[in-house]
Order: sequence, then C-alpha cells, then structure tokens
Amino acid sequence: MQGINRILEDVRYLKGVGPKRAGLLARLGIKNVRDLLYFFPRKYQDRRAVKKISQLNKDDQALIKGRVLLTSLKRSRKGMPIFEAVIDDGTGVILATWFNQPYLKDVIRKNQELLLYGKVDYYQRLRILSPEYELVEKEEEVTGILPVYTLTGNITQKFMRGLMRKTLDEYVHLMGEFLPYEVRERRNLLNRVVSLRNIHFPESELLLHQAQKRFAFEEIFLLQLVIARKRLKRKFFLPGISHIAGEDLRRAFKEVLPFELTADQEKVMIQIEKDMASPRPMNRLLQGEVGTGKTIIASYACVIAGRSGYQSAVMVPTEILAHQQYVKIGEILSQFDLEVGILVSGMDRKYRDEVLERLKSGDIDVVVGTHALIQEDVEFKKLGLVVIDEQHKFGVRQRELLKGKSNVPDCLYMTATPIPRTLALTLFGDLDISTMKEYPRGEKNVFTYWVNEEQRKDVYQFLKEMVENSAQGFVVCPRIEEHPRGEVRNIQEVFNEICFILGREKVAVLHGEMSTEEKNRVITEFQRGEKKVLVSTIVIEVGIDVPDASIMIVESADRFGLS
Repeated sequence: MQGINRILEDVRYLKGVGPKRAGLLARLGIKNVRDLLYFFPRKYQDRRAVKKISQLNKDDQALIKGRVLLTSLKRSRKGMPIFEAVIDDGTGVILATWFNQPYLKDVIRKNQELLLYGKVDYYQRLRILSPEYELVEKEEEVTGILPVYTLTGNITQKFMRGLMRKTLDEYVHLMGEFLPYEVRERRNLLNRVVSLRNIHFPESELLLHQAQKRFAFEEIFLLQLVIARKRLKRKFFLPGISHIAGEDLRRAFKEVLPFELTADQEKVMIQIEKDMASPRPMNRLLQGEVGTGKTIIASYACVIAGRSGYQSAVMVPTEILAHQQYVKIGEILSQFDLEVGILVSGMDRKYRDEVLERLKSGDIDVVVGTHALIQEDVEFKKLGLVVIDEQHKFGVRQRELLKGKSNVPDCLYMTATPIPRTLALTLFGDLDISTMKEYPRGEKNVFTYWVNEEQRKDVYQFLKEMVENSAQGFVVCPRIEEHPRGEVRNIQEVFNEICFILGREKVAVLHGEMSTEEKNRVITEFQRGEKKVLVSTIVIEVGIDVPDASIMIVESADRFGLS
C-alpha cells in the first residue's frame, strides 16, 4: 500500500521540479509519479547514427551535429520569412533553412551546438530544408538511443531526460506487475519494470521494440476489461425499451421504397428489429461505404421507434449533411405519418423555438441535427432512439450528452470508415457490429488508382471525358492556401487548372472558410447538375448526395487519413 501511495505522489515534490515546473508538467497530463513514468517518448533519436557533413549526399535522411557559424533572417519576394543557419562539424559546412519560422532567430544563435535531422538537398551547396532541430546543452549525453519527449513552456529535453532517469531509479521498482504470468509467458512479454526502463532509455533496438509491444498489449488488455464490464452491465443490468417490430412492419417499409433492398440491408434490418424488440438497450455499430444505404437502415429504425410511440434523434457532423438527411429521411417517414424536424446552429430564432417546443410536446417524431441537438435547452417528450452518423466525428462526451436526454435509449452508430473486423472488435467490443458491402441496384464497382505527377494530364483528360459523358466529379485538395514550400497544390491552383480544362462555367469551389449561404448555394448548383466538377477541401468528406458523381480525384492523398 505504501508503494502505491508513493507512485501517486505529486510531481512537484520530485527533486528539481517545484510548483512552477509542476504546473507546466500538468499541461502535459503529468500530475503524479505514475503519470510521469507513463509519459512515453514521442520518438527516439539514434545518436549512434550521427553522420559527418563531409559524408552527406543529396536526398539523404540524416542526423548531423555541429556548431552554428552564423545566422540570418530574410524574406522571400512574397514576404515569407526565411531563417538560415550555417552549421560546421569540423568536416564541412551545411546550410540549414526554415520557412515561416522567424522566431528561430531568438532560439538558434552563433556558436551553439545543434543536432539536426532532415532531408539533405544540393543546390550550389549542401542544404537541409526545415530540419528538426535540438540544442545540445553542455555536458549532455550525446550518444546512444535517446528519448524525445513532447515539451511545453521552458521545459527542455535535457531536463525531461534527467527527471525521467532519477524517477526511474527511485520509483520504478514500486510499479507492480498486473498482467498474469501465464499471459506474459504466452505472449513473450517483458515485465513492467524492464519495459518502463527500456521504453524511456533503450539498451538496444530489440529491447525498445519489446517494451513497445508490452505497452501496446497492456493498453488493449485494459481496454478489453473495461469493454467486457460495460457489455455485461448492458446485457444484465440496464433496462431498455421493447419496441414493436417484426416482419409486417418491414414489409410495409419495403413497399414505400422505389427500389429493391440489398441482401445486406435486409440482414441488418432484421438484426435491428431483434435489438429494438429486446428489453435491453440496442448498442449497434453499422459500417458501410458511402452508397451502401445506411440512411435507409436509420430511417427504418426511426419508423420502428415512431410506431412504438417513441421519438428519434439523428445527429450528423455538418449542417450540409443535416439538411441532406432531413430531406431523405423525411421523404420516407412521411409515408408513415411521422413528423421530421431539423435543428442546426444559426437557425432563425423563431423557427428554432418552434422546433424545441414541438420536440418537448412530442409533435416531432424524428429530429435530424448537428451538435445543436446536445444543447441544454433541447428536451424530448419520449426519446427512444439515438442515431449518430459518422460517429467517429463526435467525442465520447458529445455522444453521451445526446444519449443522456433519455434514460436508456437504443443507439445506432454509423460510419463509412472501413474498419477491419478484428480492429472493430478490439475498439468497439461493447457494440454489436453490422457491415454492409453491397450497393443497391447492382451499383458500383469502385476502382482506385494511384498516379504520379507525370500522369496529371492523363487524369485531367479522363475527367474531361467523364464530364462530356454526363458524369460529375470531385477534386479534393488538402489545403486552401499556398503551401510555404510549395509541396502540395492548394485549392485555388487546382481550381484554375480544372477551369482551364473544362471551362469556368462547369466548375465550382467549396471550402470551410466560405459562409453557410455560399456553401449551400454551391452544393445546390452541384446537386442540380449546373456544375460538373466540385473542387473542395475535406469539407465534403461526410458525403454529398450526388447520384451522377462517379469520379473523385484526391490531390496529395498521403496528406489525408484513412477516415
């Protein structure tokens, strides 16, 4: 017990910390000794691999150490600040250049020792562009594999490394092991103490990898314990709503649709019927690519809730998607005499108050909205179903706030992000998982191609041919403004290129800095087919319903995440 108390000691009492530094460490989430020991490095610097400047070649990714001979701050023709430092290691000199970082003139000074890591270039002389840098302080260890921590304020790497060494020496033996011996043996995992020492100060690359493996397993192990507890609680202790659902309602729902459902949709509808008829709360994740018909499934769940006398809330991440889903869901639910409303930020005050009143009285059966749904003054008469579209766009607290507007509502989470089943079971083990892969009416065989810059003209020609054959398309860009080093095309540059190919009248541009009115106007023009190509940033990532859009070009695709 005494060991546990010492592990939970406030870091301010550690030698060399004090109240001021403790406040800075708290910004990093470090409040006690345990927090500090579990504050792992963000990366490592292998100082065994320092290269001499005389050995450098163009395109090398290199770590170099040298002394600053001189520095200068100048500006480009467009006014961008450029900071330069000439570095000498005794074997040669190299010019280090940083763009748009004028503050470096007060950080990097003549005669300082520097470690630099980056890509070597050669234009008239050896250069290293926008390298990562670290000041080498006197008497600091400069060999071995060293940790590099996230820092804040005036805390330095030297201070963090020194503090971590002292803390490991004094406290690490108190960190008891909680993974069962049999589990560690079966998985070939290091014990906790050895892992903590080697995650911070690796004796070798092998021990570093083994320590990382141990803590990755530990994190998932603890996550699974929490998930198992939540699942048991939901299954045996939480009372839910037994909705009226079954084959008759499903048949009636299918009859109002102007198309045949896929086998995947039928399967998921039956799963949701069973969930919602159960006396335990539904907690289901529905994943499927854009176009597989997830909105139809959500609409069916809303019909089940509505026919049982309960209200539904459908929360989506953007106003664009809210208006789109409001129309689509409303068209279907009107066939069942269910009233659908919408609630988003920036609504007319009078209309918003009317929606709130009708939600509270129960006159609105289904409300579609954004984060506006979780505001305190939003009340339901009888909320029985919560649907969260693109659920990864919302934080845990936001999801819980919406669920908290009822005792224990049924919950349906939807995502178009492809999640491998094993990963889904790991991260969402407390959810039942449904997957839809089929497209309605035999649509669409989707082909993905990677092309390089030399093939740009071919891509634009293909886009032109598709547009001439009545197709529409998206061109997605990672940036609105010009990149400081010109590494990626910005939205205006791409827009101008597409206009040159297709003509200005066929192309529209959309990005997050536009007003809501401008965005809605552009989207409406695109949906009506008045514009054939939409050049956009990731503002369109949650999906715009345009049936004729059959091509998407993603600029600098490596700049985007999987979702």
